[in-house]
Amino acid sequence: MVWVLASLLVLSGSPAVPPADSLYSYTTTRGFLRMKDGTRLAVTWWKPTPMSRGERFPALLELLPYRKDDSFYARDFPLYDYFVRRGFLMAKVDIRGTGGSDGPLPAREYSEQELDDAVEIIRLLADDPRSNGNVGMWGISWGGFNSIQTAMRRPPGLKAILALHATDDLFHDDVRYIDGALHIDPYTLEIDHENGLPRTPDYPIDAAYFRNRFEAYPWVLTYLKQPADGPFWRRNGLRYHTDALQVPAYLIGGLLDGYRDMPLRALEYLAGPVKVEIGPWNHSWPDDGAPGPNYEWRSRAIRWWNHWLRQQDTGLLEEPRLLVFQRDGHPPDRNLATTPGFWRFEDWPVRGARRDTLMLGSDNRLVGLGGPQWGGPPCPPRFPTETSPARGTTPCDVTLRYLPGFGTTVGDWWGEPSGDMRRDDAGSLVFDAAPLDSSITVLGFPKVRIQAAHGAPLATWTARLEDVAPDGSVSLVAGAVQNATQFRSAMAPELLEPGRVYDLAWDMHFTSWTFRPGHRIRLALSNAQFPMIWPTPYPMVSRVVLGSLASSIEIPVVPDQSAYPPPILPAPEGRRERPDVRNLRGPGAVEEITHDQLAGTTQMVFGNAASWTSGPVRYDYAERQTYRTADADPSRSRFLGVEFHRIRPPGRDLRLETTIDIQSDSSAFRVVVTRVLQSDGKEVRRKVWREAVPRSWH
Repeated sequence: MVWVLASLLVLSGSPAVPPADSLYSYTTTRGFLRMKDGTRLAVTWWKPTPMSRGERFPALLELLPYRKDDSFYARDFPLYDYFVRRGFLMAKVDIRGTGGSDGPLPAREYSEQELDDAVEIIRLLADDPRSNGNVGMWGISWGGFNSIQTAMRRPPGLKAILALHATDDLFHDDVRYIDGALHIDPYTLEIDHENGLPRTPDYPIDAAYFRNRFEAYPWVLTYLKQPADGPFWRRNGLRYHTDALQVPAYLIGGLLDGYRDMPLRALEYLAGPVKVEIGPWNHSWPDDGAPGPNYEWRSRAIRWWNHWLRQQDTGLLEEPRLLVFQRDGHPPDRNLATTPGFWRFEDWPVRGARRDTLMLGSDNRLVGLGGPQWGGPPCPPRFPTETSPARGTTPCDVTLRYLPGFGTTVGDWWGEPSGDMRRDDAGSLVFDAAPLDSSITVLGFPKVRIQAAHGAPLATWTARLEDVAPDGSVSLVAGAVQNATQFRSAMAPELLEPGRVYDLAWDMHFTSWTFRPGHRIRLALSNAQFPMIWPTPYPMVSRVVLGSLASSIEIPVVPDQSAYPPPILPAPEGRRERPDVRNLRGPGAVEEITHDQLAGTTQMVFGNAASWTSGPVRYDYAERQTYRTADADPSRSRFLGVEFHRIRPPGRDLRLETTIDIQSDSSAFRVVVTRVLQSDGKEVRRKVWREAVPRSWH
């Protein structure tokens, strides 16, 4: 997926650690690392200048396809500058077939070739005469993914990892099939487009370029052909090989990020040292991620690396294993800058935690198993002579018409601050508890169970835990999707039998929240989560059976204060920026939502654009993704994405444009991927892929 590290050092006594008032000077150079098969991988070295004769440094590796010499050139500087000045030998490497590296583009993300290369790079770093032999691997998103998967291969030189916003379960958590349901992310366009760009820094458009990059098979088609969980997804998934990771792991997530569940799972199954931090932000860095509050994670990372790569006792591991931000309930705000709440250290599971169960009852009520604040019984009593739920209805059953265009308030994945949920709730079944007479503090994974019948062989369910304020505004607390065809197993989905009642159960994503007195707890259930989840193809009416624990929600309730003293976290230190990069405009983010009630259509548009110079080279890029669906015929939904880069080195003008057009019907996804390369205003090459991918479980 898309695009981590440490206060000044407070320990001394080792010649490898600079004094607290001293930072290293350094140099940067570009070069190549030669793999066993002879392929050269492009590397940028960040080399601290020794302060004493024979001084050696721990090495840190980040391995990405995101083009270190142009796309990530400005991004890398404040991170690498921070760590190299504190005495770390830094290596930033482009994955083979991307950026400045040679060789063909791998056939997929996190390929066996990529991980084999990572193991070889770690060997080279450990053996480098500038290195002390101890290597750490780190990164955010993709860099977190491959840090975990490389560590599972146990290369001898790798002593610890630091992974931000990553997962152990690709099929369930990643951006191809969110929660096991088909998701076409803006990243789908972005990565297939950048995979087609020429090699840096010279941008040759020769035979090797066309063979290895321009004509490389689009990953969007590869992933559409893997619609069920299985070996393709699980081979390197830590969740399914929990004993494979032995090195210490520092895992950082965000409450508004799609990968926030994995660090908590890891606390349960990893036997080795593990440290977890979950903040309030989105898919970004803890020192500047939105919304805040933020802290200087890089200074804490330095303490982590010094412990494992320099054998220095920094005190970091004396803390409890979990640091988490406890959100206070707050009004919905798409532009939230700072989240109300507080940081807390915790054990996992949290000491004193309990799970409150609320049943789905008649009259849109959530009712508890006891206690005055939850209200009365869920439903009128059932009698043996009632019609079987599998064949008819009961006084407590409720029905829901599938309206595929609902869900836009949440956006394109389970992240980012959400607006008022009332519009999405209008297309959902909603169940409200009575107004609270005291606060309830939530921390963990809410769990939903429903008995449901569907009017079609394909269906998804969205469950959202929400906070209804006394003024009627509704804030999103947590959510998750369940692909109903996976009612037995994600590895063995089955078409649904219309009218049959199925028992479905799934966890919502990890959350923290405090519900205040006078507020209501709400559960919203929907068959649509557009555009996050591709609409299932058939109009239908679903039915939910109420009045028992089989249709209920469990809420993880914890004490409102931790048993540990409150943490004291370092304030963000600010970021040093590259002096040779100049932003000309952007990023120019666009988000447009159109609900055409007369036509019964919903359209959502995302866009971005930017221009900048890096030394003598000018870069311009723009992208636009449009999602569209129709209430009357959800099978005919569409994604249209267009992205271009214009790269102008002295005396040259290159322009690459990529279009991905996915149109579905009830039987297939009809995909057209087009790449067009221009040089000095003239078309040089055009490549078009047209495929109909059979529709199965989505």
